[in-house]
Amino acid sequence: MEKKPRIHKTLLLLILVLVPPFWLLFTEQGARVSDSALLWLLGEQDIRLSLAELDRGFTRSDIVAVYREHSWQCRSRTTALGDSLCAASIGTFNGLPARLLIFYFRTDQLSAMKLIYRVPYHKQILSHCIASLGQPDNVAAAIAAGPAADAVLEWHLPSGTLVLKKTLGEPDEPALLWIATQAVPGTTGAPRRQPSAATS
Repeated sequence: MEKKPRIHKTLLLLILVLVPPFWLLFTEQGARVSDSALLWLLGEQDIRLSLAELDRGFTRSDIVAVYREHSWQCRSRTTALGDSLCAASIGTFNGLPARLLIFYFRTDQLSAMKLIYRVPYHKQILSHCIASLGQPDNVAAAIAAGPAADAVLEWHLPSGTLVLKKTLGEPDEPALLWIATQAVPGTTGAPRRQPSAATS
């Protein structure tokens, strides 16, 4: 494992010591900062990914090349989401504490992406999606009163649909899922382009 620069570690430790403990321990933003800093100090990696730019034209080699600093485990495995996958353990996703990122492929085209994040950060993951993509397309049905309200939030993006549970119950997996829009029969599919890491 590559060692973090000593000066960076020292500065980060000073910040954690000097910042008021109340803010670090008892506010959502403070907890996120302290947890992300701890993950960084432990060598866990961050990944920056623009959800709006996910595209089924991406291949496995595209993903591995753009995010080559991560240790990807790729294999053939037939699932409902594709016929192969690449997975990597991560510390943070766009700055938010997370655990695992999985890309699924069908005939070497990106068919789905699944992010497994840390349970305490569900609301912040939701806020991140709203900030970067706007309100869910089914927001009216999601906030409706009564048991008929939609439990899953949906964003219909240019190349796929992003889904996220509105709230997490005890047995629920803390996961964000993007599923590619399938090609219309008789068309050539999405234009070929390279993935790019998010900048914020």
